Amino acid sequence: MTIEGKLERRLLWSDDQGYERARRDAVWNGRKPPRRPAGIVLAQDTADVAAAVRLARERGLQVSVRAGGHSTSAAGVREGALLIDVSRLTSIDVEARAGTAVVGPGVLGQDLDLTLDPLGLFFPHGHCSTVAVGGFLLGGGLGWNWRAYGPGCGLVRAVEVVTADGEVVRADESQNSDLYWAARGAGPGFFGVVTAFHLEMQPKPAVIKAAAHNYPLAARGELLNWLHEIRHEMAPTVDQALCVTQHVTHSPDGPTMLLGTVAFADSEREADDALALFANSPLREKAIWGDDGTTVGSVQHLTGVDDLYPAGLRYAHDNIMSSATASALVPALEAALTSLPTPRSHVNWQNLAGVPELPDMAFSLLGDTLIEVVAVGDDPKQDAQLQAWVTDHARQLEPVAIGSQIGADSMASRGLGPDSYFSAAALSRLKIIRDRWDPAHRFVSFLLGSDTV
Repeated sequence: MTIEGKLERRLLWSDDQGYERARRDAVWNGRKPPRRPAGIVLAQDTADVAAAVRLARERGLQVSVRAGGHSTSAAGVREGALLIDVSRLTSIDVEARAGTAVVGPGVLGQDLDLTLDPLGLFFPHGHCSTVAVGGFLLGGGLGWNWRAYGPGCGLVRAVEVVTADGEVVRADESQNSDLYWAARGAGPGFFGVVTAFHLEMQPKPAVIKAAAHNYPLAARGELLNWLHEIRHEMAPTVDQALCVTQHVTHSPDGPTMLLGTVAFADSEREADDALALFANSPLREKAIWGDDGTTVGSVQHLTGVDDLYPAGLRYAHDNIMSSATASALVPALEAALTSLPTPRSHVNWQNLAGVPELPDMAFSLLGDTLIEVVAVGDDPKQDAQLQAWVTDHARQLEPVAIGSQIGADSMASRGLGPDSYFSAAALSRLKIIRDRWDPAHRFVSFLLGSDTV
């Protein structure tokens, strides 16, 4: 039987019925790129993935991959490539006593959490519950409580990979260690299809306590300077993000600044102590309203990020990592904070300081602060305007940036190269490993400006 015969209806060429729906479904963003893959494989298992890669070799096609499709730039959808959709690889096999799990790339964060929670286990998946682990972990994985655990890719103990030859290999510290290194952080620059992640679980925190304080935009200078000043004082078990938004806070008078903090603790007292820094803030009296702490049973009850990113809307996104002083960083943000183009558009400020020492892996650029600039609309006629707003303000932040975070890649829109996301040493090493495993460049790499047509 031919490879096409083995794949049967799971293979859709561009003129097949169902192709266009599969192409559009591959992108979570309401903005669908015009790029048209030569074909799409709706893989059900590792055997389908291996067959698809061999088919691409036979046809002389490059290969691209998507899991949850949350890449704002739709990096997995490439013109003329064979797109392997692994969203149906959703198995979760937990060894509770060992504290490990083998997870398919299509598993969503919310489903992983629902499986682990009754077992008293936890994994720091994406803050947005509908992000799949495949792209999340390949891109580094800045998830829940990551200042305590480190990026999610640091908890990957092995990967099962379909290589450019269509072979299935295991990569970990002791075998195919170079491929293992690359799988932890290379993002869309990875040259294989991960069909299973072997993950180290964490004990579920005894207490998860969330606080929120909503400040007027007029207090932005004071609040941002204070957050920068205390970035190293925050307990490592506190997940902190400031979102300048109008939609989530339902403000009738324009954007406000919603400061969200979540403590992951062993007791109520420990959680309260960790959140006291924010409850006792010198700016507390300026808050429009505040909740100093509410205990929740699971991160699934923390829906604020999901409220920011509902499926089907049209998103433009960029980000920078910075280790600049507050005197440089805060003024650089002024124009973006005061010109949000739609009520759903927002700017996020997240503290990254105090992260544990990273293991040796492709994930390689990290600053004290992550700034995200996000435009959100529902009218296709606004797309160009919203993208221009994001790109312009991200460029204004470049003088205070050390780089950007690959998990939210925006190389194409801002004309960046991989050197904005990786150290020079990591890029050099990545090239050497790719030349070994994928010398013919069967797999597409980073989405650059020339690839967006």
